[in-house]
Amino acid sequence: MARVKMTKTKIDSVYWYKQGNAKKFAYRYKYYDQHDVRREKSKQGFDSIEKAERSLIEVKATILDGNMSFVENDNLTVHQLNEIYIDASVTNWKPTTERGHTYTMEKYVLDAIGRRKIKNVNNIVLQKDLIDPLIKRGLKEGTLISIYRRLNAIFMFAIKNEILDRKRFSTPNLKGATEGVKRNALTVNQVTKILEVARTRYKITHYTALSLLFLTGMRVGELRALQWENDIDFESKIITIRETRDRFGARSPKTKNSYREFPMSENINNLLLAYKEWHEQSMASYQFRNPLGYVFITYAGEPLGERYMKRVIDLICEKEKITHFTPHYFRHTFVTIQLSNNIPISTVAALVGDTPETIYKTYAHSFEKDEIQASNLMDEIVTLNSFEKDKE
Repeated sequence: MARVKMTKTKIDSVYWYKQGNAKKFAYRYKYYDQHDVRREKSKQGFDSIEKAERSLIEVKATILDGNMSFVENDNLTVHQLNEIYIDASVTNWKPTTERGHTYTMEKYVLDAIGRRKIKNVNNIVLQKDLIDPLIKRGLKEGTLISIYRRLNAIFMFAIKNEILDRKRFSTPNLKGATEGVKRNALTVNQVTKILEVARTRYKITHYTALSLLFLTGMRVGELRALQWENDIDFESKIITIRETRDRFGARSPKTKNSYREFPMSENINNLLLAYKEWHEQSMASYQFRNPLGYVFITYAGEPLGERYMKRVIDLICEKEKITHFTPHYFRHTFVTIQLSNNIPISTVAALVGDTPETIYKTYAHSFEKDEIQASNLMDEIVTLNSFEKDKE
């Protein structure tokens, strides 16, 4: 492609040129960066000499203020900024954080505005080119907020590292987006019915897993990662939560607060002892399928898959005409019951491994009286009967 012929104007560094039959303007400005390297900043396509001069003045002011990086990154796109952000952050991320960020950006953001220059991403672009199309696709409000937070994170990174001088957009308008399913707490009657149905009509793994989720408030990934040898101590009556499992395998828990020990109540102790008896009988035939000794296994002797509990709950809800819920409802129910019975917030936070840093510092490695009381409280709320072994 032939280079456009530029003609000087009366204004230093501002030029005019022909684009078809139209007269256009541009600027070409030479300067030295912080390393005393000669550079040039140029831009064309202005409709008037005044617009070209105004843009040039902004560049000069930025350079005089010492903000060279703003000028040098002027043409950076959202896609390029995202790559810089990942490279700078990945060493501090857990694998799931990297996967989550990459998935969200590639699936929703980069196709829509990835080629946009970051300096041109404003409220109009954000709303019209990204958010509104996603609303039309039926994405729920919670998902849209999550997408916005990912995008916002890379722009805040750009400002912090002097790639941008300021952010050009604010929180988008989510009017028209459907609300997501809220993770509500279940009532005691609902929990009692669910567990009784699981005990009398389903498998012992289903009953034990659902009961343990309710009695401890642990995350389903943490439940799937439990191992008999490392995590279940019947002598001290302690469950140690030190890993979580997803479809990519075992890894460290969600946060450092998630490393914790949970005191077994009588219900939990009896529940796991009964399940261990069945587990050992099954492993006599299937030992090779569970070499790491995971607590919860299928009837084929294999560790539970990532969606196992969801499929079990979906089956129970459909067959028993129970209002749909998710494994996380049990966690929310646990916390709600504890707080409504005046258990200290710091105690509840320590039990579920979901605390701010200040509360985490108050967590003792040996169990305080309040924590044992909090665990025993669940025994007072719901009475668990033995699994119906005659169904086996």
